[in-house]
Amino acid sequence: MSTATINPMSAAVPLYRPETGWPPLRAFLATILVLAVAAILGITFFLGIGAVINPTLNSFDDDAAMPQWVMMAGQLVMQTASVLLIWWVAGWFRSDRRAVLALRPVPGGAGTIAKAFLLLSVISGAFTIFALTFASEDILSDLAPMWPLMKGEFWWLMALVAVIGAPLSEEIVFRGFLQSALAKSQMGFWGAAIITNSAWTALHAGYTSTGLTDVFIAGLVFTWVLWRTGSLWVPIVCHGLYNGLIFAALSVLDMPDGLPGLPA
Repeated sequence: MSTATINPMSAAVPLYRPETGWPPLRAFLATILVLAVAAILGITFFLGIGAVINPTLNSFDDDAAMPQWVMMAGQLVMQTASVLLIWWVAGWFRSDRRAVLALRPVPGGAGTIAKAFLLLSVISGAFTIFALTFASEDILSDLAPMWPLMKGEFWWLMALVAVIGAPLSEEIVFRGFLQSALAKSQMGFWGAAIITNSAWTALHAGYTSTGLTDVFIAGLVFTWVLWRTGSLWVPIVCHGLYNGLIFAALSVLDMPDGLPGLPA
């Protein structure tokens, strides 16, 4: 067994190899189309269920008239649609879906995942400490919309969205499908990674600049462990564990008084 297989995190040669028949530009456009279709399906579900529950609803932003679980269920529909659509299109151009999405067994198994998660925790944890020291208001502002959902009756649905739905859909779409196509172009793996990670960060529009920086840094770590291990399962699991750790920490903490973004 090779050293790379035993310890891919420190081996001399990274294991990632882009395997796809998708041309880069078409893959980029397909990614946009998949996200748009998934968003339409999620919004349609949100408004459709909302209209049944509350016929007087006349605005997508009418949060007061919409139960929290409907919004989270709509998000879950969007995430599920993203995964299914990308799985479907990944097989086009005579491509093998699992190879395109790098859904290969993890070399080194659980030990590799543990090392990757430790690396993510150290880097993102250091940035979080920095942000809490110098930009705590930004952190609280980004958390404000999520805190009531974590404390609400349907916290388990929020956990499903954050810990399973988001890691699967986001990693498969961006670091799986899009990364493989762009990495085969002249820009190479890391040129593709900057574009892919920037697009993924843009998906979190609405965060403060501090929050977006945190997302971008975490994305770079996800990309690096994909590059080293050659398996998308590593960033998927690390992403889920990281979101789960944040969810667990916030679920046991009380919301600060005057948290920006919360109802008065």
